[in-house]
Amino acid sequence: MRSDLMPIREERPTDVVFAGAKKAPLTAEGKASAEKLFAMAEHLLVLGQPNLFGEWCIADTDLALMINRLVLHGDEVPERLVDYATFQWQRASVQRFIALSAKQSG
Repeated sequence: MRSDLMPIREERPTDVVFAGAKKAPLTAEGKASAEKLFAMAEHLLVLGQPNLFGEWCIADTDLALMINRLVLHGDEVPERLVDYATFQWQRASVQRFIALSAKQSG
């Protein structure tokens, strides 16, 4: 799955998430990769559940990061996935990592 999403990783690197970088609009390949991401995430997320597999696991943070590459850049993302990524991003351990990352880069 990660290799299928490589266009997103290339066109929306983590500096979009952690440094607010702005990039060019998604290419056709990037858009196709985003659609794969959306389909996969929608399939895995049980309606009304905040986590992928019942209890939180690191896969939730990994998926939230992939979604946030698009969300935080301003790309169109289905609302349900925006809500999921926003919820996952509020996790205390994620917030501590973001704060540490900002401190080290600033």
